[in-house]
Amino acid sequence: MLIAYGVLLVIWALRTRGFTTDALGRPGVDFSAFWSASYLALKGQAARVYDYETLRPVIAAFGAVQGGGKFFLPWTYPPTFLLLVVPLSLLPFAVSYVLFIGSTAAIYIAAVVRILRLPGAPRYAVWLPVLAFPGIHEAVMIGQNSLLTAGMAAWSLIHLKARPVLSGVLIGLLSVKPQLALLLPVALVADRAWTALLTAAATAAALMACSIALWGWEMLPAFLESGTLFRQTVLEQGQTGWRFCPTVFAMMRRAGASVAAAYWAQGLCAGFAIWALLKVWRGRNSAALRIAAVAASSLLVSPYLWYYELTWMGIAMAGLAVEGVRRGWMSGERELLVVAWLLPLVLSVNAQGYLPQVGSLVTLTLLMAILRRAWWGNRLV
Repeated sequence: MLIAYGVLLVIWALRTRGFTTDALGRPGVDFSAFWSASYLALKGQAARVYDYETLRPVIAAFGAVQGGGKFFLPWTYPPTFLLLVVPLSLLPFAVSYVLFIGSTAAIYIAAVVRILRLPGAPRYAVWLPVLAFPGIHEAVMIGQNSLLTAGMAAWSLIHLKARPVLSGVLIGLLSVKPQLALLLPVALVADRAWTALLTAAATAAALMACSIALWGWEMLPAFLESGTLFRQTVLEQGQTGWRFCPTVFAMMRRAGASVAAAYWAQGLCAGFAIWALLKVWRGRNSAALRIAAVAASSLLVSPYLWYYELTWMGIAMAGLAVEGVRRGWMSGERELLVVAWLLPLVLSVNAQGYLPQVGSLVTLTLLMAILRRAWWGNRLV
């Protein structure tokens, strides 16, 4: 897999003359929106990041999008995320992209390797499948923030017992992408981790207060309006996007279900994910299995999820793999891990939509494998 991605990168570089032309989109297409939002904010136009007619020319001028091509990269993040990306445009686009992706990848990889601590295991047996995980490479190529969000989530759970304040701060920072942070407070309540929960709430409130103090209340209605438009055009009616969206909602819409029916199915899936999370966290299960349950459940709650956010699935796989190595593999687990490991690549190449949207089914199966582990573990205790 590493060789395959290396060859792809070489071909890509040759086609774009060392990534200097816009004959094709270049690495960091989605990062273009982050950098451009930073550019507007530093120019005193932070409130206009939600105005796509203002943001689009900046992306076209400085970003990694294909020249003359059609692209749709609106800013739909809450104002708190703008606080994190403001410094990006202080550096040229290419330098900023490399530093952002390099640092967030390091955070993520270090967290997954930490979860995979297995005494006596050869180093290559841990590092190689992590470094070759397609979820990392897809996030790197497109320049997304999923390495950062998944990394922060993993580190918050790793430090939950020993450093609850640090854990709470990291969870509070995840409010910059709230649809992925919904179940972390649920896990904290189930664990009675009140210090971490209060710290997370205080951190999220401080981020919001800072964004309002810097850019005014008008950012909030602009964010809500932008999110509503994006939901209607991309999530509910965007047939192209459903190919890359590994959720029950997208699966149902691709199958011809109505918007209402798709939301009902997504709601049932979210309810099951919450129940499964509580089941694992209230039992006497290992930290690795608990981390795996949070990561897998978080991918099943939101109706909107893109393939590059399957970096979270890497965390779930790591937790389940630790259980398998330490306690012996159960039937079908290794085969499931292979399928889940390949899922980001399969979804990313589904541009023509020839493949069915089964991403949510893979995640559901992974969560059920985690539940099976918890059930048998509690019975043995």
